[in-house]
Amino acid sequence: MKVKTDLVDIEVQRVAAAPGTGVAWTQTRFRSRGPDTVEVKSNRPADYVYTQVPLDGSFSAELTCGSLYQSGTVGLVRPRDSGALFRLSQRTADIFGVNAPLEMVEGWFAGRVPKTVQSLLDGAGGPSYLTEAPLPSYLRLSLMQALQSRLPLRPQLIEAVALQILCFQLEHLSSDDPPGLARSELQAAREAHALIQAKAMTPPGPGELADLVGVPANRLAMAYREVYGCTLVQEIEQNRLRVACRALLDGVPVKQLAGKLGYASVSSFTYAFRKKMGRPPRKWLNEQARKGFRS
Repeated sequence: MKVKTDLVDIEVQRVAAAPGTGVAWTQTRFRSRGPDTVEVKSNRPADYVYTQVPLDGSFSAELTCGSLYQSGTVGLVRPRDSGALFRLSQRTADIFGVNAPLEMVEGWFAGRVPKTVQSLLDGAGGPSYLTEAPLPSYLRLSLMQALQSRLPLRPQLIEAVALQILCFQLEHLSSDDPPGLARSELQAAREAHALIQAKAMTPPGPGELADLVGVPANRLAMAYREVYGCTLVQEIEQNRLRVACRALLDGVPVKQLAGKLGYASVSSFTYAFRKKMGRPPRKWLNEQARKGFRS
């Protein structure tokens, strides 16, 4: 579906709920001449939970009830109404959204729904319920790979990652502080995550991150794996590749990009990129250009 307004072009790909899981997903692309505000309305009953993943660009959103969230931190949303107001900070924004019916989510827990999740599900008629949980880069990267797949099983790949994303958010919401880890250590893991995101081109190593957040390296490693489900090294590498994809689309030459990202040579960068993305940088970039991904 494509919608053209005076200021913004909107393209929406919507996939119906899967019979087995009830998970449905959308990919929405906004194209505008500059920072804009777009109101999205829906007559759909608010009987579901959802989360959104920015694939390109960033945004802030205001739910109908007035609750605000940022694209980089949104966790789970249990809306009172289906509409939202999107504030786009760049000319382009690609957003992946995934949702599941309340009844289906409750069934996933087989009668043992954690109190925090039950509060989310019981929000009917009240204000929208909103949590904050940044999505780990490994899940974002898996999602990008699934969306770009040309295999016959592409729909199943996307559905599988969409379910992983929802489950990550539900686990994050329902988990108590794990035994043996202090709240300060868990907070340090989140601070380390923010530093990795902020310095994606030249990210600090695990030891430097530990010094910056004031936690011993082994404790930070444990806390990070607990919060984000992967190691610091995995997160750093996956985030570098995500930044590499954006830089390639922006026209940065491969040789220059390899140096900026700290790779010893173009061949080592190409090897790392191909290992994760399934094809060398130039071939990947040509495919994106044919799909119209250039901004």
